[in-house]
Amino acid sequence: TEPTGTATVATQTAPPAASTTEATPTEPTPTETAASRDVTLYFADADAQKLVEESRTSTVAGSPLRAALVELAGGPRAGSGGQRALPAGTQIVGTDIQGGVALVNLSEEFVAGYPSGGAAAEFAVLAPLVYTATAVDGVEKVRVTVQGQTPAPAGSQFDWGATFSRADFPDVVGSP
Repeated sequence: TEPTGTATVATQTAPPAASTTEATPTEPTPTETAASRDVTLYFADADAQKLVEESRTSTVAGSPLRAALVELAGGPRAGSGGQRALPAGTQIVGTDIQGGVALVNLSEEFVAGYPSGGAAAEFAVLAPLVYTATAVDGVEKVRVTVQGQTPAPAGSQFDWGATFSRADFPDVVGSP
């Protein structure tokens, strides 16, 4: 009886310490999550010729860049006239801003689902990503990686080792 009680006491003692340790790093998250911010997103129109701007309020924790890109990955609102920008399942693995360049690290679903339908299909993915990232204060260019590596989507016409800017997609913003 006593060994069981001792084991129970030891077991009960360990979880509160672990809970206390776990609670400390996660306590700021609800505060960050509760804070909302406005983000500006861009999605290609149905013809993949112009970008449609969509503003929404995000409660995604982290930096404004991360919040905007997580919202972008979620797709456009129904009835907005925009089409999904990032391939289904794409996750935002990491974001950072260094010297005006947004470093955007995506999951492998980005390459796996990257469109092979030519220039319009590529535009529908890359232009919204670039415009959404550069809508964040302090971002002028975007460098995209997948799992930390330079991606090589099959059939892509773009140099993925380079940075992208809005100048790569001139005259593409349509009416909201």
